[in-house]
Amino acid sequence: MARDSVVKAEILCHSTVKTDVLATLEKAGSVHLIDMSVIEDAPFSRVEEISRSSIHSLAVSLEKSIPFLQNRHSSKKQLSVTPKTVDELSSLIHDGELELTAQRAAEISDQLISLHARQEEIQRKIDFIEDWADLPLRFDQIRQNGVFSFKAGFVSAREGYSPLKKLEQEKELFHFEELSKNKAIAVWHNSIETEALNGLTEVGFVTTDFSGFSGKPADELKDQKADFSVVQNKIQELTSEADNMVEKLPQLKALWDAVGLLALNEEAATSGRASKSVLLLHLWVRLEELPGLKLNLEQLGQVDINQLELDEDEVPPVFLSESATVDPYLMLTDMYGKPQGADPDPTPHMAPFYVVFFGICIGDAGYGLALALGSAIGWYLTKKKQGNTRLFELMFQGGLASIFWGFLLGGWFGIPFDTLPKLLQDAAMPLNKLVPGYVRGTSDGFALSQQFLYLTLGFGLVQLAWGIVVNLQKRLRAGEGISAVIDQTGWMMALLGLFPWLFNHYLLDGALYPIGSMWDSVFLGMLGFGAVLIFIMGGKEAQGIGGKAGLGAYACYGIVNLLGDVLSYSRLFALALSSAIIASVINQIAGMLTAVPVVGMVLTVLVLIAGHLFNLAMAALSGFIHTARLQFVEFFSKFYDGTGVSFKVFRYEPRYIRIKR
Repeated sequence: MARDSVVKAEILCHSTVKTDVLATLEKAGSVHLIDMSVIEDAPFSRVEEISRSSIHSLAVSLEKSIPFLQNRHSSKKQLSVTPKTVDELSSLIHDGELELTAQRAAEISDQLISLHARQEEIQRKIDFIEDWADLPLRFDQIRQNGVFSFKAGFVSAREGYSPLKKLEQEKELFHFEELSKNKAIAVWHNSIETEALNGLTEVGFVTTDFSGFSGKPADELKDQKADFSVVQNKIQELTSEADNMVEKLPQLKALWDAVGLLALNEEAATSGRASKSVLLLHLWVRLEELPGLKLNLEQLGQVDINQLELDEDEVPPVFLSESATVDPYLMLTDMYGKPQGADPDPTPHMAPFYVVFFGICIGDAGYGLALALGSAIGWYLTKKKQGNTRLFELMFQGGLASIFWGFLLGGWFGIPFDTLPKLLQDAAMPLNKLVPGYVRGTSDGFALSQQFLYLTLGFGLVQLAWGIVVNLQKRLRAGEGISAVIDQTGWMMALLGLFPWLFNHYLLDGALYPIGSMWDSVFLGMLGFGAVLIFIMGGKEAQGIGGKAGLGAYACYGIVNLLGDVLSYSRLFALALSSAIIASVINQIAGMLTAVPVVGMVLTVLVLIAGHLFNLAMAALSGFIHTARLQFVEFFSKFYDGTGVSFKVFRYEPRYIRIKR
């Protein structure tokens, strides 16, 4: 598949059917609304932002009430939210009783927050009063009273009461009384104010503030406990009321999404233009879906929809549709960017390479089985919830590829190759013998041999060559003709001339062909011819001989970049190797634990399960990231820009419920 044909359309409807039109567009899930508010010469007036004070108020109530009631739901069993159609969802907006429940739950949430804060404050006061329960005076007497001053506070444990006793002996007008827990109360005549305060400071006396309290400690404590009891009873009352509302939680979640759907539709109206009686909308729609959409809208009555010609320099957004096998890889294309202009759809070109490379990164058939099984389960559960299954589908295909490569590489949960059953060893022999030099019994398997490195570099060479072919097709579609053929031929000749010669001389020790034979001349001739074509085409746009030579030389420098691109594919070898080594180490550690008395077997099983699960997770994560990097940096750079605008489907994405579409 490729880029779908997208056309521009215009909808003109009477204001009385505006809501139905927007609901139909949302349910269709196939249109991209155009913002007409920025178009100065568009007909009619801008649609003013719709006042949604009641809807906003309800949304605020739901934002508070749903998490609040969710926390009140103590049962381990989750309250399911029944799937609803869009029409059923919209009808919830008119459920006054449910709206009152949301508002009341939000009120209770606010009240409980306030009451808990009040309860904590009272508890602090109670704790404070209990610390001073042995105070012999009223709290409001601990101050200056006529010609006498009263202070109560804490005495430094290091100094103790001795300095105060000494001060009391020296000053007849000073007196103190010991209380519990290093507390004391002091009283003195104002005539010795300075001496008394200095003496208290010297002993580390810390005065306590009793503002806010007036009566005797016992009376104050009684009043505070009474207040605490009132607050506690109110909390229990509100908590009980809230617990009775928990059963409404599924309906409240559905109401949240109903509010979100309504808000989306009302906001969508502001993208158009309107008069007192009509609404005008412009939108992008896939050409194949336009007839069905037109039929559905015209059934509403006063609605007219027509296809429009594109304005000058107007570029439609990009909608890609793929076959079921390739569709999971659209998530990678979306990460990079949509095609623009003459860009081809990169997804079908990337998908075969991606799944092969991902399988190599894991390189273990046992891990592949586990990954495929886990992905299949996740795929099924996500599809059942009507979620996006692309990641699980991609991982499932990657698991199958890992099984394939595990067979060829002799990788089975890190088990040494020479201890595998003969059937599994024989399955790995064809790949082991692909490049001369492998001797059975001298290696732990192909996955750990340097021959595997050469194979990954060969895969890189193939993908880069394919990128050059795709770029040639792109440039021919853009009308570049013979220039594109000459330029891309130069790059292909350079690629296919440089690397066979390079591999044979420096990696394979003449395994491909005898060093010094005519093939050296053939490949170096291809490289030289390709460099000449690249030089010529690189400088053809420049002015003057110097400019042409400079740009041509700079273009030839790109051949060096090809070397770096091919070497980047060695990361496939590195990831497969690291995964195999870690799996082997896990097996060795588990084997040593069998010698532990009593619990040895239990520990062995735990290490095997946890270790291999961890290794599989790291291998899958690394394989996903690094394989994507090879596509984005090495492959896409040969033919793809990815600067197109995405087709943003006008459709509500629910938070809590599953809508039956």
